[in-house]
Amino acid sequence: MKETIRLYDTQPYDTEFDAAILSSRSETPGEILVVLSATLFFPEEGGQTPDRGTLAGLRVADVQISRDLIITHTLKVDPKETDTALATILAPGQNVHGVLDWQHRYSNMQNHSGEHILSGLLHNLWGYENVGFRLSDNTVTLDTSGILSEGDLLSLEEKANEAVWSNVPITCEYPPEESLRHLDYRSKKEIDGRIRIVTIEGIDVCACCAPHVQRTGEIGLIKILAVDRSKDSTRLTIVCGRRALLEMQKRQRQLEKASHLMNEPQETISSGVQRLLTEVAELKETCRSREQQYLEARLAQIRAQFSGSSSLFGRDLYLFEQDLSVLSQRSFMNALCEMGWRFAGVFVGSDAGGWKYLIGGRGADARIPNGILRDAFQARGGGKPEMVQGTVMASEEALLRALSEKD
Repeated sequence: MKETIRLYDTQPYDTEFDAAILSSRSETPGEILVVLSATLFFPEEGGQTPDRGTLAGLRVADVQISRDLIITHTLKVDPKETDTALATILAPGQNVHGVLDWQHRYSNMQNHSGEHILSGLLHNLWGYENVGFRLSDNTVTLDTSGILSEGDLLSLEEKANEAVWSNVPITCEYPPEESLRHLDYRSKKEIDGRIRIVTIEGIDVCACCAPHVQRTGEIGLIKILAVDRSKDSTRLTIVCGRRALLEMQKRQRQLEKASHLMNEPQETISSGVQRLLTEVAELKETCRSREQQYLEARLAQIRAQFSGSSSLFGRDLYLFEQDLSVLSQRSFMNALCEMGWRFAGVFVGSDAGGWKYLIGGRGADARIPNGILRDAFQARGGGKPEMVQGTVMASEEALLRALSEKD
């Protein structure tokens, strides 16, 4: 079978086309695989997701290209209509009409062209190479072979957008082999067969198979959203064009909400956040101090209550509190264990919402009461002989009854 004529190479702005069906088959009910004589649908290739749209009125769910450049379209149909569609509208020899999802296609063109600008600048200014690229339906990730500082990133983003504003041409062509031998161009991998070169005037020359916009001004905006640094590389998450607009609108709405909630102007929102964090830290310290005072009072009360007891050996104490921090709960349990109780447990929570527990053992295996809770109430937790922790749903009364019956 001859390679598929790639209409998207020469007609990237077309949205409709007609072509002959060369083959059609179904390997799964509800899906039909179709090969055409020509197509506008860009397949999944070079790190970019495939185009969307319809063929013969059926949704194109996937587009793939083989090593011999044959492009296969996966169409979605009603499973019950699979055989009928194969025998009629999708029979080999039939002509079909294809319609591209233009908004999706153009968004990909804007973002892929924007990535070329960034990669070209990284190569020209820092000598870094593009070592990874993924254009999904939402964002673009670009892996470059070096580390970028905050200052580098600001400079890169500014220069990239200056390239957009300069509105220079972007050309896509298959140069003759003789010209290629003398052409200095970027390429992420070895390419067999004809090489398609995408040139952004004064910025980048790169081998690429995807559709691009005709001028940089069509990209609109290039925005770096996130940066992840590894030992010797940097991953940039970017958005361009309409995606950049939508992302900035989304972030603006979040900024407006935060500004309103904190009663702070958007321009100084970080100061408001810092003030809020300081207030939270002060409140936490106050709560910690109050909890410590409460625990000291409770321990004094318990010591007074059991001061007349000759020995606590072989006796257990389980206390139930509505609200304690994890650190205070552990501190409370440790203090009780030091008093000499065989098992000392602190349960924090409520009958309705459940309990988080810590149980310590003084010369005894704390896993014993934990097993009782697990068997009786399907408690979830575990630990070592010295201490166990977990969660349980039961009433305080039922828990105390089960734990007191263990002997």
